[in-house]
Amino acid sequence: MSMKPSSAQSSTTERALAAIVLTDAVSFSARMSVDEEGTLMLIQRDLELIAEQCECFGGKVLKSTGDGLLMSFYSAVQAVLCSQEVQKQLAKLAESSAAGESLQHRIGVHLGDVLFRHQDVLGNGVNIAARLQAKSAPGGVCISQTVYDVVKARIDINATFLGPLKLKNIQEPVAAFQIPPFGQSATMVVPQLAGQPVVTDLSPLAIAAATLEQAPQIRRIKKLIFGTYQGVWENDPKVLMQFDLLPLLKQLYQRHRTLISLEKALQTMAARLNHKSAYLAVADTILQALEPVYTEAEDSASDGEVASRSSLRDRYNEIAETLAQQTDRLRIKKLLYAVIHTAWENDQAVLALHTLADLVTDVHQIAPSEADLSYHLERIIKRLNRHNHYAQLALIISEAFHPLYGSPAEAAPMVTELSAEPLADGHTMMFGSDKPVIDEGLTSLTGWQSSVLSDGQTSVHSSQLAIANVCPIEGPQDAKIHDRANLYALRLEIMRYTNPLRAKILLLSTVRSPFTATPQDWLTLKSKSLDDLIKTTFQYCQTFSDLESKLTIMSHCVGNVGENIQAAGAILQAMKPFYP
Repeated sequence: MSMKPSSAQSSTTERALAAIVLTDAVSFSARMSVDEEGTLMLIQRDLELIAEQCECFGGKVLKSTGDGLLMSFYSAVQAVLCSQEVQKQLAKLAESSAAGESLQHRIGVHLGDVLFRHQDVLGNGVNIAARLQAKSAPGGVCISQTVYDVVKARIDINATFLGPLKLKNIQEPVAAFQIPPFGQSATMVVPQLAGQPVVTDLSPLAIAAATLEQAPQIRRIKKLIFGTYQGVWENDPKVLMQFDLLPLLKQLYQRHRTLISLEKALQTMAARLNHKSAYLAVADTILQALEPVYTEAEDSASDGEVASRSSLRDRYNEIAETLAQQTDRLRIKKLLYAVIHTAWENDQAVLALHTLADLVTDVHQIAPSEADLSYHLERIIKRLNRHNHYAQLALIISEAFHPLYGSPAEAAPMVTELSAEPLADGHTMMFGSDKPVIDEGLTSLTGWQSSVLSDGQTSVHSSQLAIANVCPIEGPQDAKIHDRANLYALRLEIMRYTNPLRAKILLLSTVRSPFTATPQDWLTLKSKSLDDLIKTTFQYCQTFSDLESKLTIMSHCVGNVGENIQAAGAILQAMKPFYP
């Protein structure tokens, strides 16, 4: 069928009340970058289907936006019925298509006064429909309350109230409803009391989480969010089930305070995966869901917040200038890059794409406290082979960043009680491989203190040695796998280098769930000996990398993170020889 646009008025300009419908293909640009020809065939097929339904319900296609259609209806009821039928037909088409051979679409609907001119339609009503379309869940329909009030008595509609939304370039908030994708139920049906406005306490992040939960790719969405925040890829559904999507989004937002920073982080993680194109599309879905969160934050920022951000940028620039004056600034760049991307980069062309100021800014987002910075640097340098040299560079970085954090007491307050709050400290895991990086590297420290000598050199004092310094790492002569039938020496080594109770808490958390210090948890812990937990851990974690991943995650899910990191290091060093 032809999709030639038809104008409401062929040669005149006229204002009219109309229901405007705007569609848009999800992750269209990402799909085009991977398979241009195939994506064009899919979008042509879908737009023809949408245009056919528009005609069936008495609407008019005004124009194509490339990956969507702008349509008008004289009836809001017909506009909503058409939108629902479009999503129903597209969903059925996707079910009958091979994997990856379908597109999802968002639809926005608004009823308002618009200006028809030649083959186009203009006005605030069109702008609102466009913004509502961007708020819609993939496969769903987002309608304004104006539309909802008109159609609710005529259509059996089960929608989620999204609240008064602050839309970009729209002066007044617009109350809106989400019609879920075909085959899914609304996340919340709001009772409408006569004469009373509907109210909601859903935050933009909660709305984003609800939107993403409805997406067909929710498993991959959660994996990518978790991987981007943690810096490590996790496939174990048991681990992922322990983390709700909303807290993960909150933590991701706290770390990446701009949409550009988040986009870079998501795409960096996606680019490292086997199914790169699929996860780049997932990244685009996440970004579209979170865009309103960042838009509202920018719009609501006070003058004081803006001034504070400006001041922070000045401090980032000062730190970058300090680091730029170092003779070995290239290796400093490598360290900062590794903190951000959890990968070592030797290609100078890649490093040249990132200014020191940008790297400093991103590192501060990842390491909001001095303890975080030390933790990340330690995770990197213990895998490098020029230990002494990188120890000095890590110290230089730590000293340069110190003004951002203030006193150590302010930067990293001690946690005095166990907590089940996951990942509240903001740490990420560093590197999935236990093999040293073939470049250069350092002895590991978790906290650096320094004093500048009279000759300008720096002395390093370790306030807390990491386990790599106190546990001897076995050389090639000890590479033989130890016998798991005799755990006596293993138990003694763990008890020698860390608190046995802390070790038991971490191991119990690893094989079960994060320890929450409830009476039941204490009873369970008391009933298990250290030997019992070690044996269970060997059974649960089949490989050393699996053990390292789970143990490191749990060290951040239980209180006293500093003690947990040290204890986890002792456990890993002790148990490593027992793995192939």
